[in-house]
Amino acid sequence: MAEIERKFLVTEMPRAESASTAIEQGYLALDENTEVRLRRAGDELFLTAKGGHGEVREEVEVSIDPGSFEALWPLTAGRRVRKVRHYMPLAHDLRAEVDVYEDGLDGLRTAEVEFDSEDASRAFTPPPWFGRELTGDQRYANQTLATEGLPAADKKRDDVTMEGASTTTEEPRDDGTAAEDEAPAPSRAYRLLADEDAAAGVRRVISSRLEKAVERLREPLDGDALAEAIHGARKDLKKARATLRLVREEVGEETFKRENHALRDAARMLSASRDAEVKLETLAALVEGGAGDVPPGPAALWHDALAADRDRTVESESDQIDAAVEAIDAVAARAPEWPLRHTGWKLLSPGLDTAYTEGRDAFEALPARPTFDAVHDLRKRGKDLWYQLRLLRDAWPAVLEPTAEEIHEFTDLLGDHHDLAVLADDLERREEIGSAHKNVLRELIAAEQHALLIDALSLGERVYAEKSGPFGRRLRAYWRAWRRS
Repeated sequence: MAEIERKFLVTEMPRAESASTAIEQGYLALDENTEVRLRRAGDELFLTAKGGHGEVREEVEVSIDPGSFEALWPLTAGRRVRKVRHYMPLAHDLRAEVDVYEDGLDGLRTAEVEFDSEDASRAFTPPPWFGRELTGDQRYANQTLATEGLPAADKKRDDVTMEGASTTTEEPRDDGTAAEDEAPAPSRAYRLLADEDAAAGVRRVISSRLEKAVERLREPLDGDALAEAIHGARKDLKKARATLRLVREEVGEETFKRENHALRDAARMLSASRDAEVKLETLAALVEGGAGDVPPGPAALWHDALAADRDRTVESESDQIDAAVEAIDAVAARAPEWPLRHTGWKLLSPGLDTAYTEGRDAFEALPARPTFDAVHDLRKRGKDLWYQLRLLRDAWPAVLEPTAEEIHEFTDLLGDHHDLAVLADDLERREEIGSAHKNVLRELIAAEQHALLIDALSLGERVYAEKSGPFGRRLRAYWRAWRRS
């Protein structure tokens, strides 16, 4: 079913209200266009799938029983929002659903209005208590709020007035006296923001990723939920390390190596279960794309062996979590003391230039038959560039966001090539698979790797089309124009 909605910030709460509902929702699966979520609205429990962005979206929602809800809810750890929804009557028999957010999103209020048709949506005149329109603004999508937190308020805009964003309130202490609330928590958005200098933004981004990783790992979980939390924490550490590489020259080689090695080692403590899961996923993709050529019996034996490896690894890896958390906390404690002298483009340009130059050099140096190490190194350099352009994307979103997506596709192709190489190495150790079947599987893996590499190289020609100098100057021009505006 398609829903037609427009979304707005709320500058002040109106007096009229027909009812309200407490809502808690968490996300089971997310990608660029689709979300699958659990929602508890009062006493009602729902499983919802949504597709698309902007004004018109596809939505399927079904009620689920409490047992299923409670079984699935732990899988949403680290991807949740809590809010109270108020229902406000509007003219022409319309109704606004005003969400007042809680916890780390405290102070944010948004309103959504649903329409019967796109014509009715276009004809709608927002009431005076509506603020800036957010329709299609992914920073304020619930899935983004659940994973990245509250976008920093732009204090220059007079249509963004959020409780807690720029004011303080008083509430009683236990001893009966009043005290001012603490300032709202910094945004966890993985991007540099307009109202902060580059040094403050880098510190905020790294600190927030480390905090998020620790939160995931400290959640009491087991089984699939624990595996998902570990996977999320590893991604947070990758983002933090890519951001740290951006300021490598500024913090100095000694500090960079200490912090980068500490985060790398923490991630390695959490890597075994994810590596085992990736082998299973890669084998499943090979079977699905093999057009019936994959021998079913040996593939099933291999799958069962990989699954057993994965289960043993997840159980043993839980012992490493405390050590990983301790290492991450130590880096977070030192981050405020890192020597970041520059606050603008001079802070960012050396690291960005290094990421692009090293990636371009690695791409141009690929031999006709690239080795495993050559492809893996190119992927790592491309990943750095992808993460760093995501940090800078607000400098010109219309250009940098699509560019980052193309780089992401490029590194995903290289990643799939790498995963197949790891799977091929695992195949050689599987005594339960005969030599004839191994030959068939080797040939299928090699053919798939070849196809992936062709696609990746074609895309890489565009990713690294510019020389390093023009690329850096172009990004600097975007940055300066953004900052002047």
